[in-house]
Amino acid sequence: MMERNHILAPVPLWNKICSALLVLFLCLFAVAYFHKQKPTPKVAFPQKAWDTIVYNSLSSLIDDCRNAGNYAVFDFDKTTIVHDVSNALMIYQIEQLRFADAADHAFLDGISDVDAPLEGIGLSSAQMGAVLQEEFRRMKARLASGESLEQVHQSDDYLDFRARFISYLDALSQTFPEEVWYAWMPGLMTGMTDPEARSLVSDAIDDQLGIDKLKVEKWTSPDGKWGGPVEKGIYLSQEMRDFYRALNQNGIDTYVCSASLELIVEVLACDSLRGLGLNSDRVYGLRFVPSEHIEPVYDAAYPQPMFTGKVECIKALIAPDYGGRGPILVAGDSNGDVAMLTSFADTRHGLVIDVGRKPESPIGQLASQARREQNKGRYLLQPAFAKAQSDVEWDGI
Repeated sequence: MMERNHILAPVPLWNKICSALLVLFLCLFAVAYFHKQKPTPKVAFPQKAWDTIVYNSLSSLIDDCRNAGNYAVFDFDKTTIVHDVSNALMIYQIEQLRFADAADHAFLDGISDVDAPLEGIGLSSAQMGAVLQEEFRRMKARLASGESLEQVHQSDDYLDFRARFISYLDALSQTFPEEVWYAWMPGLMTGMTDPEARSLVSDAIDDQLGIDKLKVEKWTSPDGKWGGPVEKGIYLSQEMRDFYRALNQNGIDTYVCSASLELIVEVLACDSLRGLGLNSDRVYGLRFVPSEHIEPVYDAAYPQPMFTGKVECIKALIAPDYGGRGPILVAGDSNGDVAMLTSFADTRHGLVIDVGRKPESPIGQLASQARREQNKGRYLLQPAFAKAQSDVEWDGI
């Protein structure tokens, strides 16, 4: 009797697909189940010098909002760091006489009307710039002849130069709207390439960074006519480092939105050793037109983050990645931050760093509200994490 050949019928393709989908579903279910059973532990941050009520509120915010696609936005100068990185750069440039094209540009870049009389001093920018330019040329000539920078620092040219610079900046701030002198300060790098500018900023940070560098000096010209108090040094507190890290590790993305030039902020904010280690796409600051060499002309295609421009910047460039929602936390210290502190319904807390702003100012009013509400409302008032040592009577306003 002949044996019959038993040939197995092929399994239909549809059955294979269904089996694969079943396996995939079971795997996903198992992952979801065990993830639910063992949630990712919250990453806390040390209290250290945080006000106790502020610390508890920020910790609760992380508890409630972590891993839910949220984000926080911080101002940089005097909020994230103590003092101002653009000011630190300017101080370094003055002390080291590092201005690329100053001999040609007379310190006038970014000023819309160089012939307008400056408030408080009566002279025009062109007149002030001409004196600075001539002093700068004489000092550079002395360096070229072999004198040391320390020797030049003892000269009347230098003492007048640095004091006149401070009076000039103060007069510009009183005469023109913010967008003018906001451009003038980074405009002191006019003529530099991007790598040259970043190298200069990095050198300035090395020179100015540290709690021991924080101080206020008074620069006065030999004739006593020019000068004023000068804030020196910058400092990134461990409290802010820890807080940024905790937010990021708990799934709350952190951004910087600053009225300093973006290039300047990036050098510190994106540095993993000296700064916060942020990616450059998390930093928004002022932007000049793209150019081979720096020109202090704002890029008109970009929402410049000054005052209400900070809100526009957040709405246009950050919020779309979060379904159009606003930040759950905004941090600031000045009138320039009030718009972004108050504009978003999604913001659970506005963190105000108390650097002694005048009570009647817009930011001072938010600080007063936080005090009245004992840091239990929308606005939280946190004292600055360090203060400059000074023999100069000055409130820093």
